[in-house]
Amino acid sequence: MERILVVEDDLALNAGLCFELDTAGYASASAYNCAKARYLVRQEHFSLVLLDVNLPDGSGFELCREIKELHPELPVIFLTA
Repeated sequence: MERILVVEDDLALNAGLCFELDTAGYASASAYNCAKARYLVRQEHFSLVLLDVNLPDGSGFELCREIKELHPELPVIFLTA
């Protein structure tokens, strides 16, 4: 099963995305900030990251750089309003 990490600080949007992904047959994991996302990326395998640009404890762009250093092949899609 494909695992998708949703990194979004808006709780309702994060929950909604995870619900839709799970309903579509994916396994989702959620993070509401950079710290949690960093932890999850180091502990689990993901097929895709959906990443917000503005997070309460940092920039999504910087987090993307960190993720790509660990997993260069991992696709990242930015979500922003």
